[in-house]
Amino acid sequence: MIFSGNTLRSATTVMAVSLALQAEAKEQLNFAYGYPANSNIGLAVDAYISGIEERSSGEVAVTGYPMTLLSLSESSAGVRDGLADIGYVLTAYFAAEYPTNLYLHELNLLVNLVEKPTGKEPLAFTGAMVEYTTLKCPECLGEFRAQNQVYTAGGVTPTYSLLCKDTKITKVDELKGKRLRAASAGFVRFAEHFGAQGVSLPVNEVYEALDQGIIDCAMLNAPEITNYSLDEVLTDITIGVPGGLYAATAGANINLDRWKSMDDGSREALLWGGSVITAATTWNYYKDDAVAIQKAKDGGASIHQPEPELIAATREFGRKDLEGVATLFAETYNVPRAQEIVDEFTVILAKWMDLVAGVEDVDTLQQLYWDEVFSKLDPATYGQ
Repeated sequence: MIFSGNTLRSATTVMAVSLALQAEAKEQLNFAYGYPANSNIGLAVDAYISGIEERSSGEVAVTGYPMTLLSLSESSAGVRDGLADIGYVLTAYFAAEYPTNLYLHELNLLVNLVEKPTGKEPLAFTGAMVEYTTLKCPECLGEFRAQNQVYTAGGVTPTYSLLCKDTKITKVDELKGKRLRAASAGFVRFAEHFGAQGVSLPVNEVYEALDQGIIDCAMLNAPEITNYSLDEVLTDITIGVPGGLYAATAGANINLDRWKSMDDGSREALLWGGSVITAATTWNYYKDDAVAIQKAKDGGASIHQPEPELIAATREFGRKDLEGVATLFAETYNVPRAQEIVDEFTVILAKWMDLVAGVEDVDTLQQLYWDEVFSKLDPATYGQ
């Protein structure tokens, strides 16, 4: 893909400012993320950098490296080995290393079963994910520690739709035989349930895969249309199928050796930054959902609503999949507490649905995440 001159100039400006701050900072860290600088993730990283600089009074400086230092598929090993101090790690790409964290993500179909959806399900799911991971799941933190990393941030996308080229899907039988990009195992199971083929691809390869006919559709959230210029190749979008969302996000994993080398004040600033990037990532995606769909429509894509039979079949798949996923992860992925985890997580998610009901801006969301989760982590001991 080719990015505009404005995008490159923006990235260069941010990097120049960051380098200037680093010259005076006590702690200087680099942040590798496999997304464009002007994407929702890139903007969230900018907020993270600013938030940490302010919180630490300039003592901690972070420089972002978009799509250069580490790719998405290199992020986990790169942070582990110290090639980057901080990385944006998608745990679904590394199932063997993060089975319990992946299991939490696989519970994302719970959002399809909310009886009275408000549209704020992603905000709630993010809160539930970061709370459960940091405060209720020692196995989750242990998996990161085993990879020489400290988990300090999350983030969740809007619900998934079908983003297609030369393919219209509104009925159950129209899924059969289609090649669908799948972000993780749960989406592969969805595809196979309906007689389609799930194709595992990183998000940054979706454009080429659609353009070259490698896949018919991508199961993906709408803001990635803007982030990766998918409106250039899309012809059809089916809203709300397969549903669910992407929650396998460790949005600011820090190299454990680097973390241990810092004092408590610096670590506290990074935890504050974790609440900032968690809120910014989730909010950026949340507010851009409808905007991205409209952009695709303006570019000529047809927007479809699924037929009632497909909606019902999607919900029924979610119910059955959630019933079996605990057994699957207990027996196949060595997550012995799987049933206990889903029981606990469901209660926490319901609590977060109430907590986010009045949230109308990113600052309120960030403060909520800080008060309920990140402020409860002890910088002196967390992650070690």
